[in-house]
Amino acid sequence: MPANQCLAWVEQTVKDLEIYTKEQCYLVGVSGGVDSRVLLQILLGSGFTNLVICHLDHRLRGRDSERENRLIRRLATRLRLPLVQEQVQGWPPKLSLETAARQARQQFFARAAKQFGANHVFLGHHADDQVETFLFNILRGAGSIGKAAMRPETRISADGIDFILVRPLLHVWKQEIRYYAKRHRLKCSEDLTNAENKFTRNRIRNLLVPEIERILGRPFKTNLLRLCEIAADEADLLRELTPGWWELDELAVRDLRTSPVALQRRVIHQWLTRKQIPDVSFEDVEEVRSLLTHPEIAKVNLSAGNSCRRRAGKLFIAPQGDRESA
Repeated sequence: MPANQCLAWVEQTVKDLEIYTKEQCYLVGVSGGVDSRVLLQILLGSGFTNLVICHLDHRLRGRDSERENRLIRRLATRLRLPLVQEQVQGWPPKLSLETAARQARQQFFARAAKQFGANHVFLGHHADDQVETFLFNILRGAGSIGKAAMRPETRISADGIDFILVRPLLHVWKQEIRYYAKRHRLKCSEDLTNAENKFTRNRIRNLLVPEIERILGRPFKTNLLRLCEIAADEADLLRELTPGWWELDELAVRDLRTSPVALQRRVIHQWLTRKQIPDVSFEDVEEVRSLLTHPEIAKVNLSAGNSCRRRAGKLFIAPQGDRESA
């Protein structure tokens, strides 16, 4: 890869980071892999002086995890940066591993944010991650195409703590990140499980994407990345045009029933997401919509032991075992 191509995305990333006050305290999610290591290096080189390295060990890779833990401790010591390092102690039985891991990370970042008085977390997700995430969410039945991709900034609330996930590298491809790391001789830990195909995301990366490119006879990831950006921009517009009903604790059945179907779906999706229903799918949204027009249906089950119920012309969220009359 030409050096000027590598420098181009670095310069753009540094420019994008100028909106953040560099003296403020920021958390940086560091896994030990090349993506987060490069992000950390760019932040340091951009003049960020108050960074906290955050590393959550999911305890899924045995000795590799231990080596990674030691690598990050040495890195924090060498850079003279504070380190918050924890291990996942258990997995909720009713959630998929991916959903449980995401919740564990968010709760981990919430604790670190509270400890250091920070409200931003920098993450090393890149363009290949974006394409894979978009494909994964679309194929599994995402409830909204605008929400199928990651955003440069995502507001999160976990354990009563509000913070923002920041992803400065979403426009950068993995090969560019690897080139930067090699050029700057950054020591990183390679996650060998990325080559295994037992996880869905790995199968998308290692099998589906190459097969699509083989069938098409050309690369397609750049076009899909552009679609992610278009969908996100259109979602922003629709968000501005959507009534703020989704911010209410309960939804009025009559207001929703008399609204266009597209508006019903958007309000319900945003409402379920705000209510912290994990992995809201199209099926979830349609199940809730059925409560608007089918008087014989007063309850639908959602994920993680939740349900949506109708009572006195209102929709509300309750535990599945709640016997309160609808």
